[in-house]
Amino acid sequence: MSRGSGRIAWKVTAQRASLGVMLMVSVTTLASACGSGDTGSATPSPSTTTRQLAAVPAPDPSTSDGVAVAALREVYTWYPATEAPGASLGRARKWLGPSLIRTLDTPPTGIETPKPSLQWADWGAAGAHVEAFTFASGEKAPTTDPDHEQYKIGIEQTVVYPDGRREPLPPATVIATVVHTADGWRLDGFR
Repeated sequence: MSRGSGRIAWKVTAQRASLGVMLMVSVTTLASACGSGDTGSATPSPSTTTRQLAAVPAPDPSTSDGVAVAALREVYTWYPATEAPGASLGRARKWLGPSLIRTLDTPPTGIETPKPSLQWADWGAAGAHVEAFTFASGEKAPTTDPDHEQYKIGIEQTVVYPDGRREPLPPATVIATVVHTADGWRLDGFR
């Protein structure tokens, strides 16, 4: 290798390194310029967005999405120390449609009776309860029947212990089906 070709290779490598540094500075500058506009505050965690929804007034429980949110909040709020698994569906009765009322009023045969989970027993022994925060995604499934609507409902649950300790559970999403009845909109199913 001649002496001149070594200088060319070094010059190309140095140019690439300078280009890489300039690219990183540009990306960093662009990222900071596109920030949230808050000065001096930390970037919020992804779970903060959902909790910001808690500050928004609850949906009107006379609307289809409001009924779904209210009913599912009740269904996913649990009191293991004083209730059996599944009792929350009974607490939500005023928001339920004909299919879920039938399910609620049909005596269990034992086959479909859920067995208490180990967590349920542990929560009950600890005197804990599970709070639910529910929200509609705003996405309504297309429908041809004006008396049936479906919504994606987000659910966040938190186990609350008597000493104030809070333990978040993994979030979930269900598809809620609401029907228009003589009494207004009612939750008729969820999966």
